[in-house]
Amino acid sequence: MSIKKLPSGRWRVQIRRKHLRVDKVFDTESEAREAQQQYISVQKSPKGVTLQDAWQDYEQSFVFLKKKPRTQDTEASRIKRLLRKYGKHAAASITSEHVERYMSSRLKEAPQPSADAIRLEVAALSALMTHCRKRRWIAANPCIGVGRPTAEIKPRRMSREDEGALISLLGHSNFRFRAAARLCLLVRETGARPGEWRNAAYDDVDLDNSRVIFQNTKYKGQPRTVPLSEVALSLVLEQMQDTLSSRSGLFGVLLFPAPGRGDTVKPLHYTGALRDAKKASALPKRVRAHTGRHEFISTLLESTDLEDARIMALVGHHSPASMEVYKHVRNVRFLPHIEGLEPDRRRQRSRSLAASLNIPAQLINSYLEGRRNQDADCGDVGARDELLYSRPVLEDIRAMAKRLGTKSERMSALAKISEALKKRRSSDRQIF
Repeated sequence: MSIKKLPSGRWRVQIRRKHLRVDKVFDTESEAREAQQQYISVQKSPKGVTLQDAWQDYEQSFVFLKKKPRTQDTEASRIKRLLRKYGKHAAASITSEHVERYMSSRLKEAPQPSADAIRLEVAALSALMTHCRKRRWIAANPCIGVGRPTAEIKPRRMSREDEGALISLLGHSNFRFRAAARLCLLVRETGARPGEWRNAAYDDVDLDNSRVIFQNTKYKGQPRTVPLSEVALSLVLEQMQDTLSSRSGLFGVLLFPAPGRGDTVKPLHYTGALRDAKKASALPKRVRAHTGRHEFISTLLESTDLEDARIMALVGHHSPASMEVYKHVRNVRFLPHIEGLEPDRRRQRSRSLAASLNIPAQLINSYLEGRRNQDADCGDVGARDELLYSRPVLEDIRAMAKRLGTKSERMSALAKISEALKKRRSSDRQIF
């Protein structure tokens, strides 16, 4: 154990003990000595508290018990692999190298687990090690500063076929299937999370003012009010009516109810209902409830002028980084600006083709104008589309260029065409 001054003027703390390894640099000597005192004051039994013992203590702690049940279940399930591997190790002996080796071994497994699975496992370990540090069983959390695998976020859009399949499912004879389909469609129409609709109660829905208040949201359990469009309100009313007529015993508490143990009512397990609907070939396998949320946010960015902050407030996002994966869809709103350049671009394309074929651009423009007028007279709705990319049109223009022959012959033909156009315009004016 030592404190040394480095040539840079900073101070280095080194501790080498059986259950404690520290090698850190600090700006001042006082910071280094304070850190050294903190590290050597760590309490531990002679053999050290094992990781398994630490987890059992953590499960009974106030920090763990105040977390949401889903978070508790996630941590409890994800820590199992780490406890099987390091459960008998002393908590103080776990280092960042152990964490890195664990992630490397997981990435080598076949089939390879997802990046999210590994990330959640390390996150569970990090929560446990934070608890150990508070108990003063370890000096520092070894998970901090260790890079973790991240999956590229690609929001999946809800296709027309998927939305159509959900609408079709509303007519199924199975109540669970119908309820799950309405839940997915409400996610699409409101942008709320599937879990928020799953836990929504009748008292949370204000039919008179067309809104719903989600009482326990993902962000610190704070409530969020979401407006209900006419379509969303219709889905809510249909769900209420369907529950009353099909499952009257479940009516009155939860909007999406399911029978629990005894006479209790629990929220609908919509993922299980969707899974069963897919097994029954009532839904495509690619359908997910959360894609409706992605579709709602993407549509707002594509079609409205709403600021990101307003969209985030509506859907319950609280980090600006969460909107980065959607911003690319906003580019489609530039289409009118691009289309505004089209008249000039058409002329440029005609000149480019004329230069390639060594013929006057006016000749190509005259042919295209006549072709468009001819198509319009025949009732062709695409008569104003770009014709230069059409193979038959290009064949006609190339044949015309070949027939013109020499430059003098081309100029003579052009003069005749120009004269014919003048006569036609003159006759048109006389008619009107």
